[in-house]
Amino acid sequence: MLYTLKIQKLLNQGEALSLPEEKIKLLLQAIKIADENEDLEWGYDLRLMLIETERDVAFARESIPAFAWVLKVCDEHPDLFSETDFLWQYKWMMADLYDNPHVSKEQVHAALEDFKLRLQRNGYGLRAYYNELYSDALVQKDTALIKEYGEKLKAVTRDSMSDCEACEMDAEVSATFELQGFEQGHEQALPLLEKQYTCVHVPMRTLANLSYEAFKNNQPELAQEFCEKAEVELEALTHDASALLSEIKLLVFKTSANPVTAKERLEQLIPRVTGNLSRKMFQMALYLIEALRQFPESTLFHLLLKEDHPLLRAEKTDYTRDELLAHFEQVARDIAVLFDKRNGNHNFMRQLEAIV
Repeated sequence: MLYTLKIQKLLNQGEALSLPEEKIKLLLQAIKIADENEDLEWGYDLRLMLIETERDVAFARESIPAFAWVLKVCDEHPDLFSETDFLWQYKWMMADLYDNPHVSKEQVHAALEDFKLRLQRNGYGLRAYYNELYSDALVQKDTALIKEYGEKLKAVTRDSMSDCEACEMDAEVSATFELQGFEQGHEQALPLLEKQYTCVHVPMRTLANLSYEAFKNNQPELAQEFCEKAEVELEALTHDASALLSEIKLLVFKTSANPVTAKERLEQLIPRVTGNLSRKMFQMALYLIEALRQFPESTLFHLLLKEDHPLLRAEKTDYTRDELLAHFEQVARDIAVLFDKRNGNHNFMRQLEAIV
């Protein structure tokens, strides 16, 4: 059929591209063709490809509606599709739902319970289920929830739906920083530093966290050591936009150590910090505030912003430190209000108030 050739041509074009944003555009075109021809199987496969590809961008936009379509079609046509095809993607979608403050607590809970049901009826344990609760507790920096879900997570045996061991250990290091402090977190990270366990983002993410925590713990030499090692790991993630958060986190220390170089990198990264009001955007805003506050008030930042960037002012390319601070403090405050309302606590606002 002619339309399948068009789809295959778009996929072949995508394989030659390195930027995930460009691949996503081609996948959306292919999905449109599949839907116009009422081809459920192509629509199903292409949407799973889309979800996979959006893992490499800083702010996902297409994955949630694509996955809702996949769930609906699978439930309507169990003879054609299997839940086991997309349970791993369901983990990612749970993270995206948690990441969106406009999704109510009740909606998140309903999706989480649906994920739990599908895990159990396909023979899996609940480690992946508790991992989502644990991850959100870490973002909220809620010590009570970190303890509760950390214990429940450890009580369940690992299976093929569990996060990789490197990612689980990295999360445990973050939890140790919150619950016990830097020295204990550093000790907890040793197997990752020795690369006994690795994955695409570990130990890079762990090293970035260690650099930040060492700096906050008044150990600049150790922060420098971890920063340099993290930068080596980041070199292998050139086209991985999901590493953006870690790179911005590194700038908190780098601004103290080398403000000239840090300023140049901030000017390159700030134009990329634009997207939905999410947990990731909140974290980025906090780290940018911490970095920017280390510059003198008179510092000017030269930024080349795209038309859709909220910082953009007509024909303006130079922004003062205080203009950038005001912007990111407002972004962080707006996001904190939304998440705290959704979660029924003050965990996000407390994090913002701790640095401003």
